Amino acid sequence: MMQFSVIIPTRNRPEALAACLHSFCQLEYPAGAWELIAVNDGGEDSFTAVSTHLKNVLPLKLIDAPQAGPAAARNRGAAVAQFDTLAFTDDDCRVMPDWLHQFATGFAQTSCDALGGSWRNPQPDKLAMRAAHFLVEFMYDYMQDASQNSLMLLSNNVAYWRAAFTAVGGFDETFPLAAGEDMELGFRLVAQGWSQGYWPEAQVWHDHNLSNWGHVQQQFRYGRGGHFFLQAIAKQARNGHVIQPSTARNFYLALAESVRQQEEPWSFAALVAFAQAAYRFGQFYQRQASRLATILFS
Repeated sequence: MMQFSVIIPTRNRPEALAACLHSFCQLEYPAGAWELIAVNDGGEDSFTAVSTHLKNVLPLKLIDAPQAGPAAARNRGAAVAQFDTLAFTDDDCRVMPDWLHQFATGFAQTSCDALGGSWRNPQPDKLAMRAAHFLVEFMYDYMQDASQNSLMLLSNNVAYWRAAFTAVGGFDETFPLAAGEDMELGFRLVAQGWSQGYWPEAQVWHDHNLSNWGHVQQQFRYGRGGHFFLQAIAKQARNGHVIQPSTARNFYLALAESVRQQEEPWSFAALVAFAQAAYRFGQFYQRQASRLATILFS
């Protein structure tokens, strides 16, 4: 029986965390074969909605850590985990009852050292939620190397063999935002000889309730993370381990063709395009901000 340590980073979203934890009350996995670790990333209110009932019925550890970002919070949880498979989700997600069973099946049927699951859209009537869901599925299909290793596994639904996760040093804690650090880890794992795969049967509901403007803002933040991702790739190259990301031209040609194949109104394509422009602007913004910080503090 595969044993899992499930890690959830959180900061000042007590109601979301409580809803996430409640979903684990329905988890269909043998008692004693999993544990649940919630790591508070320096928040004052993160655990205020965690009831005594949840503490009693779940194999739950609540850990307080100084604010250092979600990457550091995940690493902190991994450091105290007792089992050899590390699974991660976020506080705005709710896991399906068979979530860990599906990951266990995936690891048993593949030779992968890491597996990423899929997420269900709880609001398919909202254009922005469909656009966000589409983009994730497109990225999972597009971001592969020549050996069909998945290069991007989102940190809200992913599991790693501890040996692989530890060997490469876990998440890069220099990423200040919840953006790009999961893709950087994927590139680093594969570049160093580990394997990653996509196991869509391991599912979570992702309740991020995006508006159109919220989706654009999210992509702007991801673009800021993309700047740090490119810096990390350059660092990997200096260390002799690197997989270069696809060119922007090839990416956008493939994205445009995928959008064309969707049975969606023109507003869907417009939103995807505008969000991608926001991503690029986020990269530019962060690059300039980092340069200015270097000048001011050097």
